Amino acid sequence: MSSKIDQLLKIVEPTFTVLALIQYSADWMPLILSGGVSEGDGVDINSFNFTLNVLTYLLTYIISGFLLLLRWKKVVYFVSKDRIVWVLVGIAITSVLWSFSPARTVRSCIGLIGTTFFGLYLGTRYSIRDQVKLIGTAYGLIIVFSILFAVGLPRYGIMGGVHAGAWRGIFTHKNFFGRALAFSGVLFTILANINTRKKWLPWFGIVAVMGLLVLARSTTSIINFVVLISSLYAYRVLRLRYFLMIPGFFAIVAVGGVVVDWYTQNAATILGSFGKDPSLTGRTDLWAWVGEMIDKRPILGYGYTAFWNGLDGPSAYIVRAARWPVPYSHNGLLDLWLDIGLLGVSTYIFGFGLNLLRAVWWARFSVGFDGLWPLVYLTYTVLSNLTEGGIMAQNGIFWVLYTALSISLVLPPEPSKPLSSSSGSIAPLS
Repeated sequence: MSSKIDQLLKIVEPTFTVLALIQYSADWMPLILSGGVSEGDGVDINSFNFTLNVLTYLLTYIISGFLLLLRWKKVVYFVSKDRIVWVLVGIAITSVLWSFSPARTVRSCIGLIGTTFFGLYLGTRYSIRDQVKLIGTAYGLIIVFSILFAVGLPRYGIMGGVHAGAWRGIFTHKNFFGRALAFSGVLFTILANINTRKKWLPWFGIVAVMGLLVLARSTTSIINFVVLISSLYAYRVLRLRYFLMIPGFFAIVAVGGVVVDWYTQNAATILGSFGKDPSLTGRTDLWAWVGEMIDKRPILGYGYTAFWNGLDGPSAYIVRAARWPVPYSHNGLLDLWLDIGLLGVSTYIFGFGLNLLRAVWWARFSVGFDGLWPLVYLTYTVLSNLTEGGIMAQNGIFWVLYTALSISLVLPPEPSKPLSSSSGSIAPLS
């Protein structure tokens, strides 16, 4: 590339990346195009025309593909180093052969391929630290716009219907907003520890996140926020010397086990204080019905995105049983199983396990809080997909960041200098 093109790309690429991250993270356009409809107000959000939103995603696919072509040799190298992502995409594409709705699967696979392109671009173009900074910038803007919507355009920024009064910002539902807030909180904490200038910005973001979590009334997101922040600092034990790391690790596991056991025994009381019930607002019943449908097609599933289609597809059984238009199973792994069966789930778990091992390696031998980002993000993926979904969703931020992470973790972190003393203080080892 010529120097002029290179200079132009240095300006244009970060801008495109931040805007695309906002597009993949926040469903601001469906919110506007639907006129701010809310759950329980009697209006089906799927009845609106979202062609403009689809075209916006299509634009990100095209730009991502063009930028990948500019560095095709680098892209080929990274793709050859990690193939699990491509195997998963291949399974989704192949599922059109047994899909309950082949046309729907084909359309969704086009979106999945485009989403994967952007994730591939993010992972091959930017380092882990640069990714954290760009994602943090995107989520900072999301929070700013969410506050502006809630204050200046409450019809859009604040929910009506069954969740009247709950803030949702530039998202179509308060739970999606809460999920983004929990994610933002840990991002800003990392940035506050790696930024050398304007440290007040991420700290201001953390304070804003804590206030907005209350306004969003998302109990699960509040819990996830606390768990993520605790995990971020707990993972630093991996940087201790071995004689301290091993007992420290088992101590954290033991404490975690005690907390989980205590929560299990007191779930009704704890959730009741938040106005919730132990069934997680009916999710446990929903999962039982989903399990029945999985048993009918356990190996290959119903085809990528072919299951959930209201009363017009195999989801009709669950919709009638639940007596409300269930849009998804509220569990990422179950949705993946419905889509591409045990074949897809086992492939994903295998790839996730590999990335988890690489993330632990990064956490131990990298320098700075950004080296903990891969492990924290994988933790966030697990937490968020326990009660929501989106593991491998087209046009979803989960798949974008997972793809980018899978690419980035192929390279080892830069080793740091060894400790000059044996005090056992937290520091990476060479």
